[in-house]
Amino acid sequence: MYLRKAGTIILVISIILWAAMSYPKPSDESLVGLDAGQAGQQKLEYSVIGRVGRAIEPAIKPLGFDWKIGTALIGATAAKEVFVSQLAIVYAVGSAGENAESLREKLQRAYTPLTGFCIMLFCLIYAPCVATVVMTRHESGSWRWALFQFFALTAIAYVLTFLVYQIGSLLI
Repeated sequence: MYLRKAGTIILVISIILWAAMSYPKPSDESLVGLDAGQAGQQKLEYSVIGRVGRAIEPAIKPLGFDWKIGTALIGATAAKEVFVSQLAIVYAVGSAGENAESLREKLQRAYTPLTGFCIMLFCLIYAPCVATVVMTRHESGSWRWALFQFFALTAIAYVLTFLVYQIGSLLI
């Protein structure tokens, strides 16, 4: 039952996020002279999700996160399981032939182990998924508790991840 419900939610959210990453499209003139990888990156940055990711990047940079991780965190708010599928979409895993890099290889090349640890730490603590927030509201009878849970856990996750990343950066 859980797999059916969670799988459906993850699929729907992944489709919505894919659409937000695909539209709007930049003009063809802006892509002239770029190789396929650069053109793909330009399209992603021009999309709705790319713009949102760039907008929140200054807030998440002190955690060791870039805008790509930020877009995955946005999707993960709906369901934590979406984080990995969102990163796979951002890094276009599965779009090339047999010689394509796996998501793991791309992430290992793009991020340090400290950043990877901080992603896990933040995801473990920050806001519960939307379904949990709704259930908290239902069980408590108040949006106040549900929203408190959402924002307090996110603030705690931010502070702890900030401390771990900043101290870890000094030690490395």
